[in-house]
Amino acid sequence: MPVDPEGNPIPDAPNPQYPNDPTDPTKGGTTPVPEIPGYRPEVPSVTPDKPGEDTPVKYVPVTPEKHVQTAKIVYVDTKTGTTIESDSVTGNVGDKIDYSTTSRITELIKKGYVLIEDGFTNAGTPVYNDNGEEQVFVVKLGHGTEPVGPNNPHEPGTPINPDDPNGPKWPAKDDYMKQYTSTVHFVDGNGNKLRDDDIQTSTWTRTLIVDKVTGEVLNPSEPWKSDIDDYATVKVPVIEGYYADRATVPGETAQQRDLETTVTYNKIGKIVPVDPNGNPIPNVPTPQYRNDPNDPTKVIVTDTPDIPGMIPETRSVTPGEPGVDTPVVYHKVETPEQKPEQPAQPEVTPVVNDPVQTPATELPQTGDKQGNALAAIGASIVAGMLGLMGFTKKKKDEKDF
Repeated sequence: MPVDPEGNPIPDAPNPQYPNDPTDPTKGGTTPVPEIPGYRPEVPSVTPDKPGEDTPVKYVPVTPEKHVQTAKIVYVDTKTGTTIESDSVTGNVGDKIDYSTTSRITELIKKGYVLIEDGFTNAGTPVYNDNGEEQVFVVKLGHGTEPVGPNNPHEPGTPINPDDPNGPKWPAKDDYMKQYTSTVHFVDGNGNKLRDDDIQTSTWTRTLIVDKVTGEVLNPSEPWKSDIDDYATVKVPVIEGYYADRATVPGETAQQRDLETTVTYNKIGKIVPVDPNGNPIPNVPTPQYRNDPNDPTKVIVTDTPDIPGMIPETRSVTPGEPGVDTPVVYHKVETPEQKPEQPAQPEVTPVVNDPVQTPATELPQTGDKQGNALAAIGASIVAGMLGLMGFTKKKKDEKDF
């Protein structure tokens, strides 16, 4: 009969009978004690002295050995399918697994990862099992991404993840921003620069998506976009003394390459005074044509120069070709032949005699002086003429009437 150390029967324990002694019917045979989980018997068997009486067998409780189990926590990169890191912990079967994923996840996030699933924490309060197999908990992490571009600038070459200075770096600026130019040069016929270039710029940009774990650009074929569709038309400037080969340079469509156009200027022609035989007259002015202030390819009417003692056949020139000289014929001014001067005659002062004072004579009938008579005659003549004129006018008026 199994009993505890205090002699109390162990509940539900088996109580096997003694077997018969095959050689002596008055005796019981040796009997093995039963196995009772959690107990250890003090004797392995019993040979009863009195086959009709029970034999108590003392059992001592046994503290079972605890089995040690291992648990593994694996951090997996879901993009590559590889293990980033793993931790192993051990403990007795049935004990709580004393572990936290917080610190590992925090460190991996600093390197650009993002948490997808925490298989250990999601298990609640996991304990070591007793199935004899290693327990595995999976923590899944993906790759974080970040845009970089004109609206999301980052200093090239600096760490993508500030807390991971040895990690991947931001790409070069020209991976997402480039500039191209359209340049117009202004030169003479020998290629010498006459004025500063006209330079226009187009800026091309795009937004890239960068893998924060590896630094890889995930959209390397992202199309570029320009800030302008076309370059502006350039109005060719007027340069004094030169004419250009074009008046404007049309604006081209913006492209991902530098564009160049050259405007060539040539010397403006001049007026060349010549004699009637077509020979240039030496040591006289040869003025250039005047520039058209509104058109760099043209010249305007230009006055011919004054040459003392000569007169041009035309007072101005309207050039047909701005770069071709125009000969202008000049003629000498003919001086009229002068007659020889007559010797000067001495000035003669006329001698005027004093008039003889003649005494006035009286008319015989009136006794008036002769002068008064003449005055009266003159007055009569004037009156007669006036009367005649009045009569004539009257006749004319009557006729008209």
